Amino acid sequence: MTESQTTSAVEVPTEVLEQLEHRVTQTEFEDTSAYVTHLLEEVLFQLEQSAESEVESVDEQQVQERLKSLGYLNE
Repeated sequence: MTESQTTSAVEVPTEVLEQLEHRVTQTEFEDTSAYVTHLLEEVLFQLEQSAESEVESVDEQQVQERLKSLGYLNE
């Protein structure tokens, strides 16, 4: 996160915060906030990759079905 980025607060259960605070000491992150930001960015990236992959496979499947219906592919 850069200095020019604005931030917002997010509430998490105390137990989760304690786990994060413990884990951050085992990383190279400066503080819990930087660690949580990194975790959230990674999760969002994975979700986007998964969604893109699903769209690609659906499109491929639709193309396969269309080619079969036109007689270009055998069952």
